[in-house]
Amino acid sequence: MNTTCILCDQSFTPHPQQQKKLRKHPHRLFLCPDCHRRITERLRSNQPHQSKEE
Repeated sequence: MNTTCILCDQSFTPHPQQQKKLRKHPHRLFLCPDCHRRITERLRSNQPHQSKEE
């Protein structure tokens, strides 16, 4: 099962769990692993660091 990334239009084969979700809900949109990794890294770098106050 090949799908297309909504950001970069790259064709990729989703993980087995994603394939199951796509079969049940074909209207869902998924990102390719490269776009997903890039977005995750940016979100983690933008999160404010919380300091533990004792």
